[in-house]
Amino acid sequence: MTIDLEAIADRIAIEECVYRYAHLVDAMQFHRIAEDVFTLDGSIDFGGTRSIGREAIHAQCMAYQGALLGCSHNVTNLVIELAGDEARAASRILAWHWFAIPDADPLRPTDLLAIGGYEDRLRRTAEGWRIYERRGINFGTGVGAGQVPEPMRAIFTGMQGRVPSWPA
Repeated sequence: MTIDLEAIADRIAIEECVYRYAHLVDAMQFHRIAEDVFTLDGSIDFGGTRSIGREAIHAQCMAYQGALLGCSHNVTNLVIELAGDEARAASRILAWHWFAIPDADPLRPTDLLAIGGYEDRLRRTAEGWRIYERRGINFGTGVGAGQVPEPMRAIFTGMQGRVPSWPA
């Protein structure tokens, strides 16, 4: 049995790219997402919102600034298929959100638990592996106290009812 070290290194780099998005959102570093995660021509399709190109992705991510008090995106069940300098990845997400609600108890239960996933297409670039196409899937949301902020409403309603297209 031969071990393909290059394929293993590619898989690790792809995993890190997928995880990097979640870490940057959770760290409220929205200003870094477009450049650190996506290709120049990358796109995010969350159903109710679609952004194409790093500038548009940056603008979409910056719209969340101030809407969130904190969040925790937990990425699981990552499946990767390599094809030379391109790949696709499917993952599942549990994302807890606490919204910036004036005078709300900062130690309250989560305001929103989003359960869904991402279907990503990635490309090897001079900067490393980057996502050039992200499609969001929302299996459900469990709303606790508070309301979904207006800048995020289109995302959750747009992905509602989407089902995974891969892997079959």
